[in-house]
Amino acid sequence: MSQNLDSFKLAGLRAGALVEAAAQDSTLVRSAMKFNLWRKASKLRLKRFFKRATPPSGKLRILVHIRGGIGDVCMTRVFIKKLRDTLPDALIFFAYDYKAAVDMVFSDGLIDGFHSNKYIPENFDLVISGCHLLMYDYINRRRIEQLAPDFISILEKGLDVQRCFKPFATYTPYLDGQLAEIAVTHGGSRITNLGWFTGLDVKQNDEAPLNLDPQKSTEILAKHNLTGKKYITIHDGINTNTDTSHGHPTRCWPETHWKEFAKLFKAAFPDIQVVQLGGEKSHIFDFADVSLVGKTPLADLPYVLGNALLHIDGESGMVHIAHLTNTNSVVLFGPTPIKYFGYARNTNIQAPFCGGCMNITKHWMSACVLGFPSKKQCLASIHPKQIFEATAALLR
Repeated sequence: MSQNLDSFKLAGLRAGALVEAAAQDSTLVRSAMKFNLWRKASKLRLKRFFKRATPPSGKLRILVHIRGGIGDVCMTRVFIKKLRDTLPDALIFFAYDYKAAVDMVFSDGLIDGFHSNKYIPENFDLVISGCHLLMYDYINRRRIEQLAPDFISILEKGLDVQRCFKPFATYTPYLDGQLAEIAVTHGGSRITNLGWFTGLDVKQNDEAPLNLDPQKSTEILAKHNLTGKKYITIHDGINTNTDTSHGHPTRCWPETHWKEFAKLFKAAFPDIQVVQLGGEKSHIFDFADVSLVGKTPLADLPYVLGNALLHIDGESGMVHIAHLTNTNSVVLFGPTPIKYFGYARNTNIQAPFCGGCMNITKHWMSACVLGFPSKKQCLASIHPKQIFEATAALLR
């Protein structure tokens, strides 16, 4: 693994040097980057001016600030568990845009509390932030050496990797696709990255399942009229933050394919219901036996997914929630790389045509970067019969 990590670091340095070399040739790019860094520093200075820092005392205080979607919060749970195992006496807080998402993923006490994004770093001993890669944004080394001296070697290991990938943090999220390619080439993955960048031993298929409350499970199933029913869940792969004004969302399977799959599925499994999940931007499928589109609070999703026989979806946050409930999924991969995001427990199906365009453009999730209409996009090349056969194999 150390050999993989070293080659991973070298690849980061190599790619970062190319980015910086290209940026140095442009006065406009240099000016924009300087302005962006100045803007971030100014915001932090203003926060410090209006909110005086309260230096921590007592237990070690750690803040993990995650950016991205709900799936990114889910994927961080394994990292938080490892951090908790490594520093059992520390207080660990989680910062994110939406408290409801954090409450859903960490409802069982794995963290000590939610924190808004408007924090003062000096109120903590360690601030870890990012998405695909995590960075140590603030370190109170004196307190860490005093309260957790064994963690220093882990900290230094993470800092060593971070130094090799500074441009990736500076230009996030535009280099996330290249970061994914580098990680996969050198034996890494989306969740493995979280360990490599912090010095912790975290792997893609490490488990940190949600501890679901049986009583709450009974209540939620009853609320959605699912008590005693055998069902699978489906989701069209789109999240509520996706801008759908640019075209057909690239992680969505065409509705005609869904209908053909449903026809095959209901003929083979007439006693199993199809339950559709989704947010306000999901299109309601008329073939679903139960539509919960726009009807499930975030807190309900783990219970609905956790009691499903399996879940079918494009690569989306719903897949990562299902993974935390130990429900297997059939996942359709197109824009996002299967070796980077896929879980071993799932049946992961790669589009035979094109794919792998993650972060090539700003709107890669909402419009095909090659301009293909929905019926010619990469996910459309996955035939409904293939998804049916994968589903049937799991159910049988």
